[in-house]
Amino acid sequence: MSYRCCELPAVGASGAIFGLVGSYAVYMWRHRRFFGNANESLEHIGRVVVLNMGMGLLSRGIDNWGHLGGLLGGVAMAWFLGPAWQYQYVANDGRVVFKDRAPIHRLINGKRRLQ
Repeated sequence: MSYRCCELPAVGASGAIFGLVGSYAVYMWRHRRFFGNANESLEHIGRVVVLNMGMGLLSRGIDNWGHLGGLLGGVAMAWFLGPAWQYQYVANDGRVVFKDRAPIHRLINGKRRLQ
């Protein structure tokens, strides 16, 4: 987004960091039933994003387009490629078994639902 929407060249890794934040948010949202503090983590992520975007609007030389592009790119990649664990069963030895139901599997296989 920085390349498309910003006139000046952007340097640094902040867009990539925002991508990691976006992918972490998708992971926490998708697996919130497994984590006791998922809602708290999501609220914290939201506050950090809003704070950083606000600081970018108030400061010169900060490329918010790069930040937004990184965030949206991280969300999109994690949504389609990231894990979507689903509880299956408890094995005889006490281990909990999960199955990955990420959307990419349905796109590749062309099926609506995996068995």
